[in-house]
Amino acid sequence: MEDKIERMLSLLKKRKVDEFEIFVSATDFINAESKTKSLNSLSRSRESGIGLRVVRGGAFGFAYGDEPDDNLVESALASAKSQFTDPYNVIPGPSGEYTDVNAYDEDVEAIDAEYCIERAIELETSAFETDPRVNKVRKASFSRAHKVIRIVNSKGIDASSKTTLLRASIMVTAAEDSDVQAGFDFDQSHFIDGLDVREVGRRAANMAVGMLGAKHINTTRMPALFDRNSAAEFLSYMAGSFSGEAVAKGKSYLADKLGKRIFSPGIVIVDDPTVTGASDASSFDGEGVPSRRNVLVEDGVLKGFVYNTYWGMFSGKESTGNSVRSNYRDIPLLAVRHLCLEPSGDGLEEILQGLKTVFKITDIMGMHTADSITGEFSVGVNGFILERGEAIYPVREAAISGNIYDMLSRILAVGNDSRGFGSVSTPSFVVDTIDISGK
Repeated sequence: MEDKIERMLSLLKKRKVDEFEIFVSATDFINAESKTKSLNSLSRSRESGIGLRVVRGGAFGFAYGDEPDDNLVESALASAKSQFTDPYNVIPGPSGEYTDVNAYDEDVEAIDAEYCIERAIELETSAFETDPRVNKVRKASFSRAHKVIRIVNSKGIDASSKTTLLRASIMVTAAEDSDVQAGFDFDQSHFIDGLDVREVGRRAANMAVGMLGAKHINTTRMPALFDRNSAAEFLSYMAGSFSGEAVAKGKSYLADKLGKRIFSPGIVIVDDPTVTGASDASSFDGEGVPSRRNVLVEDGVLKGFVYNTYWGMFSGKESTGNSVRSNYRDIPLLAVRHLCLEPSGDGLEEILQGLKTVFKITDIMGMHTADSITGEFSVGVNGFILERGEAIYPVREAAISGNIYDMLSRILAVGNDSRGFGSVSTPSFVVDTIDISGK
């Protein structure tokens, strides 16, 4: 990596370039899948390369390759010639100290293919051992990733990081008489002691078994408990509304609501890639700008949006450290990096015991059909009917509809059971009422 950067710097000295950014990454990925308690598939990929962004005459150019050479530089310059000039096309400079974020475990880096195979088999085995009604595991996979990144630019940024990540996921079915139900679960961690594959298998099995005997319900309206899985679906769905790009383009429901209370009092939503549980946990973003905790909603009031360098300058704001790119082939784009609905210390037990009947939603289908701009949604759901907090029977093939922002303005309570789901983290929450379509 050091050699690639030095060679690229030497090549750039010979060219007329206003500004430049060198992005080098190296990744090592192993994935194993188990079926019938034995190895079904195994894959491994290793790659490294270099991405080059240049600014010439107010236009960005980009090119990437395995190694730095004259062709790569010429390709980036040729790319700039074909792009529009824009005063906001700039490479960022240093803008503060980097937070110390640890997302690396040397024990994870040392994991080999055999270890991944053993964990995938253990994951599948745990699902079968949880309950005899589990009759099939459709997919049980375990993966290990190790990534090293370094960013060097003409403005003085020189940032590097190394991260590791373990992931496990499983889908199972359970059967009783003619009834067959499915269950899915996954988990991830940057650290070897942060991921329990047996627990992942048990959760998926219990989800499938718990839905056996599920009933249809009549169309009604009642309070709803969104468990962590379903809450994460809604949080992911609305993440784009906090993008400064979407706001500038008039494609965010939140565009004209800065400073207004649009969520329930007490609701706090932040974007924080500095926590070690974040998938994108890092001291800096895809442009080398320091990562930070951005408060987006406080006590239900919209406080701000997220920006990268380009959209920050366009909007008259500073970058919030929200440029993302996964490898050297990507140009940096603006996105929320780790959206978190902050938990409450009180939990949900008391409020659930005070509600006669609640629909607990555990599975959402068709979230991609929702309107990300207006917030309108109509999706299929599975779950459970609760009475005074106790599950009475499972429900299948119902549907809920409404507006996500209206729904989040009617949250009665937020739980204290936060869990990370990729780029979001959320606890369960209870909404006062929701429209449910049944048979």
